[in-house]
Amino acid sequence: MAKEKKSLLFNPLTIGYLFFRDFPARIFPWSESITSSLRKAEIRVSHVAYISSMFFWTIIAALLTYIGASLLSTRLLPNLINIPQAYMFLIPPLTTLLAIGISVIFFFSYPSYVANNKGREIERNLVYTSNYMAIMANAGATVEQIFESLATFGEIYGIRHVARNIIRDVELLGRDVISVLDDISKNSPSQEFTDLVQGFIATIRTGGSLGSYLSIMAEEFIENRRRMLAKLIDQLNLAGEIYVSALVALPIIMITMFSIMGFIGGEVMGGLSSAQLMPLLIYVIIPFMGVGVLLYIDAVMASW
Repeated sequence: MAKEKKSLLFNPLTIGYLFFRDFPARIFPWSESITSSLRKAEIRVSHVAYISSMFFWTIIAALLTYIGASLLSTRLLPNLINIPQAYMFLIPPLTTLLAIGISVIFFFSYPSYVANNKGREIERNLVYTSNYMAIMANAGATVEQIFESLATFGEIYGIRHVARNIIRDVELLGRDVISVLDDISKNSPSQEFTDLVQGFIATIRTGGSLGSYLSIMAEEFIENRRRMLAKLIDQLNLAGEIYVSALVALPIIMITMFSIMGFIGGEVMGGLSSAQLMPLLIYVIIPFMGVGVLLYIDAVMASW
């Protein structure tokens, strides 16, 4: 019992279970979605412990954010930016709500993020994986021999852990290879790999040629890769246009406009003058737009 508590204490994904037990999982409406995502991501954590930790870290993030935002709005910001006091009082609750939202979104999307990364790694190499399997099938290898070879040499294809799980269930648990492949495909983070394995199973059951099927699938994966590259180029061109418009032209236009308005005087928007809006533009809006462009490019390149 002491060893179990120690393991929970030092695991950030399970520490919340020590405080809340299964209460958060009983009231959380998307427990099944979390369970499915954890299974596909192969994260060895119970969904009950994971949801409890999500509640725990969300509370911690809310408390720390409120304390930090309160100190920031009362001590530091008034010396840097001349903003009306009414706006200062809104900073702590708004940033706390933002921290709560970010924490929940992070925990909710983390398993999907891990699963998507694993799925992309599998799909990136499906052309080579299917060709490798086709060569072995044409050479007369059995289904077990194909996956035994992938369990040994499948690291370069990003599929070694899948093949090892298949061989483990067949050799150690005595399960039928077809049922194991069916279960593995249903829990796979890659839809393309699921389709490949389901077609693999159908070919075995109908007595078709595995070598011919895998060769055809390899050609299809090559065509899919070509289309993906064309789409990637279009998305990168869009990212370049966004960068020029939002981070080069827009700041110049806005700073010029605020400078002209500063000579005229008066409020620009929300009770703020151009002298007050210009630091917000330079230190807040432009950096956030830059981070947004970088995240967009990272999301586009992650699919390759």
